[in-house]
Amino acid sequence: MRFHLCAAFYVVLFMRFYELTRAEKAAVYIVIGAVISLEAVNTAVEAVVDLVSPEHNKLAGIAKDCAAAAVLAAAAASVAVGYLVFWDTEVFGRIFDYFRDNITMLVLFVLSLAVWFCLIFIPNGKRKDIQNDKH
Repeated sequence: MRFHLCAAFYVVLFMRFYELTRAEKAAVYIVIGAVISLEAVNTAVEAVVDLVSPEHNKLAGIAKDCAAAAVLAAAAASVAVGYLVFWDTEVFGRIFDYFRDNITMLVLFVLSLAVWFCLIFIPNGKRKDIQNDKH
């Protein structure tokens, strides 16, 4: 879920460089909502399956796989929407120029990437405890 929240943060942040129609903005927000919602459902399904079926079970695996596939399908749709809405080399040049001309914003952007990187890839203590209790 942290990765999807990070991606959504940067998508919304960079939307300001584009002159999007209301429909384009709506499409972006809908796919962001769909991915984050399905990620939450996936997390809930996995937790419930682990609770009721701690041992390996074929049906439990199917339930987890289906929940994960729903997230994957929504993420793929969001990539397609992102490509259609945001792929504009002229705007890429404006974004590059903005950061080249605003070194403070570039530093803040790089620092935010570092923070998000840590939030995504460094597990929190609570999750580690849950994983240790299973063994």
